[in-house]
Amino acid sequence: MNMNVLAVGDLHGRDCWKKINPEEHDRIVFTGDYADSFDIFPEKILENLNSVIEFKKQFPGKVTLLLGNHDIQYAEYPHYRCSGFDRFFQPDYTRLFTENKELFQVGAQFGGYLFTHAGLSNSFARNSLHNHYSSIINKEIDVADLLNQIHQSQDQPLLHAISIYRGGAAAFGGITWADYRETVVDLLPGYDQVVGHAPQTKITKVEGDNSSITYIDVLGTKEEFLVLKI
Repeated sequence: MNMNVLAVGDLHGRDCWKKINPEEHDRIVFTGDYADSFDIFPEKILENLNSVIEFKKQFPGKVTLLLGNHDIQYAEYPHYRCSGFDRFFQPDYTRLFTENKELFQVGAQFGGYLFTHAGLSNSFARNSLHNHYSSIINKEIDVADLLNQIHQSQDQPLLHAISIYRGGAAAFGGITWADYRETVVDLLPGYDQVVGHAPQTKITKVEGDNSSITYIDVLGTKEEFLVLKI
């Protein structure tokens, strides 16, 4: 595998992604959270989300749209409510996500690089995905495919569990809700992860013996995207 991958952090209505030249990258991954903002009007957020969707339609094999916790609450309404929920524009958000459901997913994987919104901690994989844990660690399966299949199944709530770190009751946060305090100290062995969800002042990579996680939710502070050579 020899790929140039660009990863875009949480947008929350920001349109800085429009500066991206798709011809310069083999893959472009958005890590989710297109909705909800304290600074941008909902009409602008909807307009931007529409533009992101059209971008995906224009480059279907190149652009990957992941779902974040702020998107799940509209895409799977009335479930998975989180802060910033906009009850007035909920019907519009839900319509957009529903009409374009096939364009969104919860995980993407290129080689040993795994992309989700919040991250897959080792404890969550070992306990909540215990039937698949051995296959995950031994790299016998595509983890993103597994996560996307679960998201489309009756076991979907597993992936969106909220741990005590984020005010929930679950022992371990799922891939749209895992807290930085969980993922940074509990790396999934053998994988290099790229996530949003945890606001940073700069793109930050944390490395273990044979694993890493890179936090790219920086657009609230600076316009910076992650470029990977895989």
